[in-house]
Amino acid sequence: MKKILFYLFLVTLFLVPAKSFARTNVDYWYIKNFDSEINVNNDSSIDITENITADCGIAEKHGIFRVLPTFQQISTSERINSPIALTSITDFNDKPIKYTTTNDRANHTITWKIGDANQLVTGVNYYRIKYHVKNAARHNSSGFDELYWNLSGNYWDIAIDKFSANINFPDQITKENTRINVYSGALGEKNSLNIVGSFSNTNQISVSYDQTMEPGTGITLSATFPKNIISPYVPTFWEKNGQYFALLIPLFVLWLCLKLWNKFGKDPNINPTIAPEFEIPESLSPIDMGVVYTDGILKNNFLSAAIINLAVKGYLKIEKLEKNGVFSSEDYKLSKSSGKKEISQSEKSLYNALLGSRESVKISDLKNEFYTNIPAITDASKDYLVSKKWLVRYSRVGQVVMLIVGVGALFLSFFSFTINSILGLSILISSIILIIFSFLMTRRTPEEAELLRRIKGFKLYMTTAEKYRQKFNEKEDIFETFLPYAIMFGLTTEWIRKMRDIYGEKYFATYHPIWYIGGFGNFNIDNLSSEISQMSSSMASSITSAPSSSGSGGGGFSGGGGGGGGGGGW
Repeated sequence: MKKILFYLFLVTLFLVPAKSFARTNVDYWYIKNFDSEINVNNDSSIDITENITADCGIAEKHGIFRVLPTFQQISTSERINSPIALTSITDFNDKPIKYTTTNDRANHTITWKIGDANQLVTGVNYYRIKYHVKNAARHNSSGFDELYWNLSGNYWDIAIDKFSANINFPDQITKENTRINVYSGALGEKNSLNIVGSFSNTNQISVSYDQTMEPGTGITLSATFPKNIISPYVPTFWEKNGQYFALLIPLFVLWLCLKLWNKFGKDPNINPTIAPEFEIPESLSPIDMGVVYTDGILKNNFLSAAIINLAVKGYLKIEKLEKNGVFSSEDYKLSKSSGKKEISQSEKSLYNALLGSRESVKISDLKNEFYTNIPAITDASKDYLVSKKWLVRYSRVGQVVMLIVGVGALFLSFFSFTINSILGLSILISSIILIIFSFLMTRRTPEEAELLRRIKGFKLYMTTAEKYRQKFNEKEDIFETFLPYAIMFGLTTEWIRKMRDIYGEKYFATYHPIWYIGGFGNFNIDNLSSEISQMSSSMASSITSAPSSSGSGGGGFSGGGGGGGGGGGW
């Protein structure tokens, strides 16, 4: 009987989720209790009070820090600003605590570093943070409005042993007209912590979790409710009295733009003639050539072109997979192969990001995750090009800044007309000058300008290939070698048709790339063009996709909402 009880005890230990037990021998920060009170206002703003009980045990520390985003990601291409204003930072007795504020405008975050660099603390400490967030509610859906909010963000680097939150809504938002979804766990997970939110009274939703949340986990609430209860956020516009000397503003802006263009945007003097280039200029990879061609911008089709280039050089096998159903999309599998030809650093970065230690991967498996590797691939390309003086790393900074200022001035001019017509006209003219000059502000080195001329010559050669049949007859595998560059230039169909004219129907009647697995059906030149274009498009859309935003109807994930952020100790 004792053995049976013992075994039952062991089974219970493994099956019952572990709650947060009292910690011993603590020598670094952890949060004993995180309690949040959120009041949702009728103007789409929210007021948040966070009561954080943090313990650093016997360690001598200074305090904690709190990081919050000042925006919400609505979709992969759209975000909205959610400005944050701090009300106070105190202890639980409302005694002020020293802190410093850092606004990171590049990453759109605000950080409060709480504590005194000249004072050490130990044991349990109490922090009450009150702040106001504008534009918190979302109004981008046609059938409902939504509070999609990270109650506990996924970017804490210390554990939270106990969490609770009460979300108080206006009177018109009730249990009867509101739908709740809670997401929890690591960033992107649905609800691995199995947390449920519920109405604790008519207008209040309560969410709690009394087990330890490890660093990187969070809790997100989606509450959808009828439209026209909460008003959309209207940003404050500070009117400026610019009527005095208003007519001098465009002249000053023109003078300033000319000075800036002469110093940062004036193109170097090179031979402007574009002549056909019969070889790949400087043996550039499709990614590197594309980045030079666009002066620093990595486009989606450059990545798909690079994948085809890796396959042509023997590093990949591309297999078209059968569809699982009538409405399923095209999918491909990339498998490692023993390529030996030289590839660029950007292609190495792409190859490692695609496969790493894996032998194969499906393109669909890269959706909503691969996009995080794109900055590293871009940096690898830019590092190489900058080292060769073929790119100015920050050549577009002046362009972007001038364009932003120009567009800002354009919107400002519309409001200025309501104040003073002369002021409005002056700012409007100034904005047009700024926008025009912004397109002239890209900066290239003489070496880059010369290389760009050769790249344009290479593109000219590919678009007029039938004029140079002898050049093709002198080389082998020119069709496949140049195919990735046709994809990069957006000339896939045109390139394949020109190759048919040069090589003839007989060549393509038996052609099948060794790096591709999966038939082209009843083959003809249009099938080949369509297949490669479809494959390129599928790859580009999958590997550059990022998760979308709304949490309604179970479509969200942990960390997908606004707010949340994270923090840690120091």
